[in-house]
Amino acid sequence: MALKRATFISYGNDDWCMETRRFIENAGVDLEIRDLLKKPFTEDEVDKLIGNWDVHHFLNPVSESYQKHGFDNQLPPRAELIKLIAADPTLLRRPIIRNARLFTIGCDKKRIAEMLQISLTGARTDEETNGNGGQQPQKHSSPATS
Repeated sequence: MALKRATFISYGNDDWCMETRRFIENAGVDLEIRDLLKKPFTEDEVDKLIGNWDVHHFLNPVSESYQKHGFDNQLPPRAELIKLIAADPTLLRRPIIRNARLFTIGCDKKRIAEMLQISLTGARTDEETNGNGGQQPQKHSSPATS
């Protein structure tokens, strides 16, 4: 069986993200963990992460910084917003989970399970244990949000 790998990007240790991380790890997915409080994104990394997606998918509307900057009224130009996110990772919705082809944002276990091709119970699926490693093409390619 091919080992599944993903990157788990978050900041700090809030209960929702820790539960989501355990869910993924219990399914046998090897996670590379990146805590943005310990190793923040550079501006270039933020720009690559957002790519051509609508930046609203990535923003955390309940963060104090989001409220402080008044982003609910109007967002600054993209370049300025990228600088702000690089300086303050709390502006990002979390966790961000990426594999080689896709990513999802938030703690929606159903979307995470679909993306990583794991069971919603967090256990390995029959598909994963029957020799094909669960390597079926993904049906979605847009960022998932919770």
